[in-house]
Amino acid sequence: MDSHKTLFNASFEESTKIVRNLFDKKHVCYDTGARGSQNIGARIFNIIPWIAFSVISYGLGVGLPKTADDGTVKFGLSNIWYGASKFCFLEFVILGVIIFWGLLLVIHIVPKPNYLITRLFEIVNLFFILLLMSFSLMPMLLGTTLGATGWLGFCIICLYGIIFFINAMCSRVQKIKQEMYGKDYALKSSYISNIWARLKKYWLAVFVVILINMLTLRIGMWGEFNLLSLPWLLAGPIYFGIVTLFTYGTFKLFITSFYFARYAQHYRALWQVSDEQWYGKRKAKKLAKKKVKA
Repeated sequence: MDSHKTLFNASFEESTKIVRNLFDKKHVCYDTGARGSQNIGARIFNIIPWIAFSVISYGLGVGLPKTADDGTVKFGLSNIWYGASKFCFLEFVILGVIIFWGLLLVIHIVPKPNYLITRLFEIVNLFFILLLMSFSLMPMLLGTTLGATGWLGFCIICLYGIIFFINAMCSRVQKIKQEMYGKDYALKSSYISNIWARLKKYWLAVFVVILINMLTLRIGMWGEFNLLSLPWLLAGPIYFGIVTLFTYGTFKLFITSFYFARYAQHYRALWQVSDEQWYGKRKAKKLAKKKVKA
C-alpha cells in the first residue's frame, strides 16, 4: 500500500469508504441541510439564523470588548480589559465575514441547477459559521488571556494551542486517509506530533514559569497583579479547545463534499438518485416530458 497517497487523490472506489449516501435518512448528519435547502422556503429561512448568529457574534467579538472595562475596572481587572481591547481590530474582519455570509445566503435563495450546487453552497455556509465563531471568540478568550498573562504567557499559550490544533488536524487527516486506503495504510508520525509530544512533557514547568512571571517578574505585563486574574489563564486553552473541537468534528464533511463534487455522477448512479431528488420537482417534470416526447 502506497503510504504517500494524499488526502485528495483517492479513486472513486476508495472515496466511497468515507462518503455516505446523502439521500439516506440514516446519514442526516452528513447532509448539512442541503436536502432541505432545495425548498425555497428553507433557503429564505436561513436568513433568520444568520441574523441571530451575526448579532451574537458581533456582540461577543466587538461589543463586549468595547464595554468590558465598566466591570473589569470595578473589580480591579483593568488588565483583562486592556488585553481584550487589543483585539478590537477584528471588528472589520467580523463585519466582513457577516456581510459575505449574508451575500452568500441571498444568492442561495436563487434556485440551483442541481443538488450538487446546493450541497456546495451549504458547505460554504458551514465554513462561514466556523470562521465567524473563531473570530468572535478571540477578544474575550485570547484577549483576556493576554491581559492576565502578558505577552510572554500569551505567546506560550498560543504556541501550545496552535501546535495542539495542528496536531489534532494532522491526526484527523491520517485517520481519514487510513479509512479510505485501508488498514494497510501506514500511519506516520509527523514533525508536529513529535513537537506536541515534547511540549506535553514540560507543560507543568511551563505553567510554573507563567505563574512566576505573573507574580514577580511581570515581563511583558502591565499594571499590578490581581489574584482574580488567575482563572483567566484558562481562557486561552478553552479557545483553542473550542476551535479544535468544531474544526475536527466538521473536517470530514468538507473532505466528503470534495469527493462528492469530484465524482458527482458516479455517486448519483451508485445511490440511484432520481431526477426529482437531483434537479428538483420543476426541472424533473420538464425532463420527464422530454423523455415522453422522445
